[in-house]
Amino acid sequence: MSHDDRPATDPGEALALRPATSSEGGEPEKERGFRLGIGPQLYIGLLGGVLLTLSVSLVAYFSFHQIIQHGSRLTEYSIPNLSSAVEAARQSSVVVNGALRLISASSLQEHGTVAEELAREQSALSALVHELASQTAFGEQTRLIEDHLAELSVHLELIQESAARRLVIAQTLESLKQELAETNRRIEQNIVTLIDDQEFYLVEGLRRLQDQPSPINERASEAELTYSRDLTTLNHQANLAVLLLGNALALSDRGLLPPLRERFRSAVQNFRRAYERLSARTLDSLLGTDLERLAQMGEADEGILPLREERLLRLEQEQAALAKGREASALLLAEVNTLVEEINDEAVESSNAAQSAAQTGRLILGVLNVLSISGALLLGWLFVGRYMIRRLVGLATAMRSMAGGDLEVPVEVRGNDEVTDMANALEVFRRYALEVQRLNLVEKLAEELDAKNQTLEQTLEHLEQAQEQIVAEQKLASLGQLTAGVAHEIKNPLNFVSNFSEVSVELVDEIEEVMEEAKSGEVELSEEITPILSDLRLNLQKVKEHSLRADGIVRSMLEHSRGGPGDWRETDLNALLKQYVDLSYHAVRARNTDFNMTLTQDLDPAMGMLTVVPQDIGRVFLNLVTNACQALDEKRHTSDGGFAPELRIASRRLEDHAEFDIRDNGPGIPEELRERIFEPFVTTKKPGEGTGLGLSLITDILTRHGGSIHLDTEEGVFTEMRVILPLEPQQETD
Repeated sequence: MSHDDRPATDPGEALALRPATSSEGGEPEKERGFRLGIGPQLYIGLLGGVLLTLSVSLVAYFSFHQIIQHGSRLTEYSIPNLSSAVEAARQSSVVVNGALRLISASSLQEHGTVAEELAREQSALSALVHELASQTAFGEQTRLIEDHLAELSVHLELIQESAARRLVIAQTLESLKQELAETNRRIEQNIVTLIDDQEFYLVEGLRRLQDQPSPINERASEAELTYSRDLTTLNHQANLAVLLLGNALALSDRGLLPPLRERFRSAVQNFRRAYERLSARTLDSLLGTDLERLAQMGEADEGILPLREERLLRLEQEQAALAKGREASALLLAEVNTLVEEINDEAVESSNAAQSAAQTGRLILGVLNVLSISGALLLGWLFVGRYMIRRLVGLATAMRSMAGGDLEVPVEVRGNDEVTDMANALEVFRRYALEVQRLNLVEKLAEELDAKNQTLEQTLEHLEQAQEQIVAEQKLASLGQLTAGVAHEIKNPLNFVSNFSEVSVELVDEIEEVMEEAKSGEVELSEEITPILSDLRLNLQKVKEHSLRADGIVRSMLEHSRGGPGDWRETDLNALLKQYVDLSYHAVRARNTDFNMTLTQDLDPAMGMLTVVPQDIGRVFLNLVTNACQALDEKRHTSDGGFAPELRIASRRLEDHAEFDIRDNGPGIPEELRERIFEPFVTTKKPGEGTGLGLSLITDILTRHGGSIHLDTEEGVFTEMRVILPLEPQQETD
């Protein structure tokens, strides 16, 4: 019944719904006095109806007896057998689909789960077939079903065993694939190093930088050229072997493996011969070990080529077994369908007989029912309709209101019988329901909150993984941007080393001349040679000084590119800041040769040494200075030509912290981005020119150091970044 069809109540009804009163918390009031329950009232009123119904029942008994016999046969024999036969047909399809799931399983765990489910389905199907054989008279059909089921089980066992072995092979191949990649990396690294050293020797004649250059005829000898060719052959054949194994892992046609195996064997023989010819030279023993391991990974019993061939062969066998299983399944389903049709025909017979008996009884009962209905209507109008129904309708209305969620209106009733008891019980239930509703609402909100928290945690994990990947790419990109700056910075000390070395050679020649003159007595040796030696010592000190400068630049770049946490140590941050200013400036100039700027330095000489992670703070200075240079270059391109780029760096050592300022007169930062500029993926650059992670990475680094960064900018005028570091930071511990 819909809400619109509910019976209406009026003031004269015994049950009424009223607004809550101050006495709602107590028990509903009960009328006192004589109590005649609904039961005695109904017994008295229905006694006449029972007598009439008894006569009807005696007549109906003889008619229904025959119907019951046919119904019993239908329910106890035909319908259960029909249901079992239909279930057998369904489980037959499930078993066949299980074979496909075995073949498509992607892991041993999934394979085991599917195998267990398939075993249970097979067992259930066998039990159904045996049950049909014992309960039906269709022995021939059940025997054929059992035969086809046995044949299907044989094919399924073959598929299950083969699929398990194929998954083990897949895991082994995956491990070999990873080992192949690592072995190839080591081989390529070793061979490329040897080739580079040999090419450097052929061009410069130096095995080591401190050696004297070898004559051109020695460098261009047949032995050296042969050695170079052998190294190239070794590199080419090893790469070819790795490529062939990679192709084998991707092949899906087993017929293509034999020619690929022959090519692999040829490549292995070629790099082995090349390695043997190189054995006279001093080679890294690990290279020979890696080459042999590469050969074993291809041709060993548990190597890539044999395992790949076995995996493809087993897949073909599984497909053949699956085809045969489908044929057996089709025959099994055909026999099951035949059995279903025969059982269904038998059930139809029993149903028709029951319907015929029912029609005979219906005619007799029709006449008697007219008499019973007339008496029941009279009884219902006098007692049920006028007295009981009105109160029950009111009670039902209250129950529907509660079912619809309206628990605020109390239930009140007048009377002293079972209906009154029901109303009182309903009122108690309403109060408990109100409390349960509140508790359920709290529990539901808690569950929704937990679900949203789990979703947010998964989303945060994905974002952190993506951020780590982008940060790694940004580090690589920053190294690429610094290439030109590093080259420029290294070139200067190398030029000094070269110039002072030439002067030192001239001083040595001059010493030899003085010594010759001293032998002939023309000059005093000590007077002439002492100034020369002093100049020579000064030159060598300069050579050492500039060599150490080049070494420091290279070491800084290695630390900058190193992954993972670095070491805390005392560092001259003034020198580190100046170094990254030079690198960033020359990196920008490498991309825009017409870029120039005025650099102003105000570095506190009392800064001293601070304990930091140098490569991390270097990334901070690098990102800030690079951003400043790029901003200056951007404003230079957009200005009318009168713009003069300026960069100012400053440092101050205060009582408990140090400050480093990097200020440019570039375009500044728009006001709408200032509050979010240090958040991830927020950038002022054009799309495609920046990831928006630079300042976020700086914030993370300074937080780990116990420091901070502050922004001061005016759009179109300047941008100043202030880095604050504590003098005694608390180092991170694992």
